[in-house]
Amino acid sequence: MKVIMSNRTIQHLVLLLVVALLAGCQSNPALRSVRYDNVRFMDVWSTYTHCLSADDSRSALQDSTKLHEVSRAQRAGSPLDTMLPAGLRNMVSQPASRLAVDVHAMAASCGLRAGDLAMSAGEFDEARNQFREVLHGHAESEYAYYTAQARERLTHLDLTLQAALR
Repeated sequence: MKVIMSNRTIQHLVLLLVVALLAGCQSNPALRSVRYDNVRFMDVWSTYTHCLSADDSRSALQDSTKLHEVSRAQRAGSPLDTMLPAGLRNMVSQPASRLAVDVHAMAASCGLRAGDLAMSAGEFDEARNQFREVLHGHAESEYAYYTAQARERLTHLDLTLQAALR
């Protein structure tokens, strides 16, 4: 009878220890992650609003480059790609972004703005690069508005350059 009681007590203690360890491991990193995401969000948002309010093409182009880098980094492989075996990767969805906005849409919007400013400044190669970045970097259907705008601006740019050559 005493042996059964001690085995049951040990089982309860082990279970309690496992629960305490799991709770402790989950609480601390989440706080750091939220703090990091908030700083990251504020940096991204600040860059985006600066891009939309910029009057010169150079600063808008720099902002666009930063936002496209963040967008590409967010699309790049997540930690799940390296941690899970190949057979399980298809069964697990990617973790949701903690950002409150769509960074890809922000990058596309800023790219269009930077392209417009570059075109107004006579920097046609830069403008073309921005519009092409939007076309190639945002091919998903949810960004159809931005790709249509980029395609329209590229057409306008080509027509403007052809007219200037005549």
